Amino acid sequence: MRSSLRVLLVGIPLVVFLALPAIGIADSPKDPVLEPGSGAQVTLSGGTNVAMPAAIPGAKMGTLGDSDTFPYYNAAGATVITAYVNPIHYQYNSVANWPILAPLGLPVGATLLQIDVYGYATGATNQAWELVDQDTSTGADTATYSLPATPNGPGLVQSTRTFPSGLTLTAGHSWAMDLSDTDSTNGFVGVIFQYTQPTLSFVPITPVRVFDSRFSSKIVQGAPRTINVKDAINVNTGAVTTPNAIPVGARAISFTLTVTTTGNPGFVSVLPGTTTTVTASTINWTASGATIAAGGVVSLGAGTAERQVTLVVGGAGSASTDVILDITGYYM
Repeated sequence: MRSSLRVLLVGIPLVVFLALPAIGIADSPKDPVLEPGSGAQVTLSGGTNVAMPAAIPGAKMGTLGDSDTFPYYNAAGATVITAYVNPIHYQYNSVANWPILAPLGLPVGATLLQIDVYGYATGATNQAWELVDQDTSTGADTATYSLPATPNGPGLVQSTRTFPSGLTLTAGHSWAMDLSDTDSTNGFVGVIFQYTQPTLSFVPITPVRVFDSRFSSKIVQGAPRTINVKDAINVNTGAVTTPNAIPVGARAISFTLTVTTTGNPGFVSVLPGTTTTVTASTINWTASGATIAAGGVVSLGAGTAERQVTLVVGGAGSASTDVILDITGYYM
């Protein structure tokens, strides 16, 4: 039904926050999650309003529209073209019978309950959609879930599939919507998906050090540094002592952050994955040469940014500091 040739591009957005005691854990649908019953319609793409599906009790609703910046998987030589039709803004592949895939960006442990997909057909055709479960390390499909064929076009077309027992995303995998058989005029408009958040459990550990910039270089303002927190290191040499001390599937860490040999007043923010947008500081200092420690909890990245966080230094001037990160436990 689909060609197997694909180029995998992975995007890791993070916009939704789960509540844990005194912390925020990042979820990752690309558009803000809608609370069920928040409106009769939702805009999926430029000027395109669609009716919101009936809400499933206890579920959240996320949206993904074609005007989002997310990767598509394309055939060699194919391009994804943006078009405006009556006045729907949608995207389609320039080569017939090659797939358009739109990653949902849900976190590990999320349970999918229902998915509603919307497309645009310029002729009297329908669309064949699948939800694909992909191995993020290889891009290979490990499972596919077909949706009923949409009604014939022309115009906006829609299909729905429910998962009464729930479909739970496992570590190292991601979901994407696949418009698998299409001519070059069939387009993708958007998706509304209903899901439940993963339940996280805290696993305390004997504290381990996972990063010390004194073995490399200070972190300076204007140069965020993404680090991997999976391996424990020797506190005296920086050499790895315990690979995968923080296991695959960990969603968040509790930590102690120490700054030392600070330069100019400033702050450090510890952010999920490869995120660099600062919304709060983790630790602050007011003078050069300070050594200060603070504790915190932060969510980890997903996909290619699994078990990664980003350290951002900021301040009124050219702030800099050495950073030491010790982990006291993780959330699964």
